[in-house]
Amino acid sequence: MSQIARIHQAFLSSKGISTDSRQENKEVMFFALKGENFDGNKYVQDVLAKGAAYAVADDPSLREIENVFIVDNALLALQELARFHRRYLNIPIVAITGTNGKTTTKELIAAVLNEKYSIKATAGNFNNHIGVPLTLLSMDKSIELGIVEMGANHVGEIAELCLIAEPNYGLITNVGKAHLEGFGSFEGVKTAKGELYQYLKVNDGLMFINANNEYLQKMAAGINNRVEYGTSNGSIKGKIIDNNPFITIGWSDSNETTHRVKTNLIGEYNLENILSAICIGSKLEVDIKSIIRALENYQPTNNRSQFIKSDQNQIIMDAYNANPSSMQVALLNFDKIKASNKVLIIGGMKELGDVTVAEHQKVLDTISTIELSRVILIGEEFEELNKKYAFEYFADNQAVIETLNKEPITESYILIKGSRSNKLEELLSLL
Repeated sequence: MSQIARIHQAFLSSKGISTDSRQENKEVMFFALKGENFDGNKYVQDVLAKGAAYAVADDPSLREIENVFIVDNALLALQELARFHRRYLNIPIVAITGTNGKTTTKELIAAVLNEKYSIKATAGNFNNHIGVPLTLLSMDKSIELGIVEMGANHVGEIAELCLIAEPNYGLITNVGKAHLEGFGSFEGVKTAKGELYQYLKVNDGLMFINANNEYLQKMAAGINNRVEYGTSNGSIKGKIIDNNPFITIGWSDSNETTHRVKTNLIGEYNLENILSAICIGSKLEVDIKSIIRALENYQPTNNRSQFIKSDQNQIIMDAYNANPSSMQVALLNFDKIKASNKVLIIGGMKELGDVTVAEHQKVLDTISTIELSRVILIGEEFEELNKKYAFEYFADNQAVIETLNKEPITESYILIKGSRSNKLEELLSLL
């Protein structure tokens, strides 16, 4: 029996995986991962003493300790164990990647497929080289179908995640300008995300593709094993009927039967996310009534296009993340919403490298075309550029908080949008 098979047997007798020595770790298998500022090997004995069942470590000095598996590299062992477990489960896996909308799309697809199957989906944004293995290892034999979100900020990462998760189905939500420091260019983004298409092509997987996205169509050229959705082409076609602020869509299935669904989602950009969930659900034989019920009951969370009604204002909280493409669609959608006293609170976008100035300039150009009562910009990215526009500018949230205490925003319709590191949710209590 191989070492990974022995580790897997031990894993099956444990209560799951832990990579954090600070957690409650009774009866788990602890993986001693390393980072820039920590070495999990140092905590192995302590974790075992507090009740962990096993540990997987790559420090040879721990070899004589009972219930410790010594490997060459703990991270690679975690990934190898996840792949071994995925094959042991032998269930269909749906993989989702893309620049924008990955998590919302994942949650919509999970809601739809949960109507028919026992499913397990990526929790939160556990979508990287550690998160994907942990997602797979959180599944057991009761699970009929897995949904795995894949994130990346360098070329090659999606390919590596595919080798771990071995998906049967795949969806790229879209491609846009994000993590350009890591990808190098928009072409790098397309190459990286397209690694999912290439894996599925080689392994005879099925792709779900937006028929109206020219970038995705070019990336999938020559790939025949596909199902398409969109606004004008595909087996599922749909359009927005109402958007003020929540989206209602009309859509038709492959039999040209028309349907209607009223969601709790804000933003026209969510149309393609909804259609992809309908398309995947339909292909995997979820009935129409169940699809509609799932979409109508879904409530967005975690600051992703959330609608919040406070005592003073109505707020679109969309500050989980931001990049040039998601920022533009959020601003254009906000412009279309019919409301008085519209206010923007915008945080700077991160990881844009050489195009930082140009992309923030575009944001200000767009804002200048929208009829607004007040604009608040936060972050050093806007400081110099704003001198041309003279919007309200603040270096950080604390400066905004001090101003809002003196000049509160009331009876307004507010869009809050910015990168995660801005922590714009800190402003909510004042709005």
